[in-house]
Amino acid sequence: MAIWQYIFQVLPKESVSTLASDSFFNRTDEGFDDELFWKKYPLKKGFFNKINSTLKKTKSWSNDIDLYGNQESNCFEVLSDNEGNVLSVSFRIDFTSNYELILSHIIEFCGLNGLVILDEGLNIVPWNYEQVQSIIRTSPQVKKYNELFEKDKSSE
Repeated sequence: MAIWQYIFQVLPKESVSTLASDSFFNRTDEGFDDELFWKKYPLKKGFFNKINSTLKKTKSWSNDIDLYGNQESNCFEVLSDNEGNVLSVSFRIDFTSNYELILSHIIEFCGLNGLVILDEGLNIVPWNYEQVQSIIRTSPQVKKYNELFEKDKSSE
């Protein structure tokens, strides 16, 4: 993940309500393991093909990942096994880009399809554009990016 990106996890809503507990929302050194949530309520990776209307499907570095968008900018990633069963879903927002329409479409897609969005703190975020945008704008990444930008600007 680049400093100019904020990452969100996506989970099936039903799995969150049945599996959610402090132990399931713990991060490990490797990150957040969301595979258990997807195994409880399985979906095929083709379920996410509608994202292609917002972010074009592109070639990923891994054959196991369906990548929509640009990995260095705004993107939506679906990790699946050899049978096409979803193991993990996330999306990244490039807050230096004009991401508003992309974010709005992803939130709408998740809301209409019974998917929960988690922020980097693993908090469930509402399907509300303004609140999600506020999460991004107040993130440590934005703060760090702005500090670096100001530092570069002042050294000129």
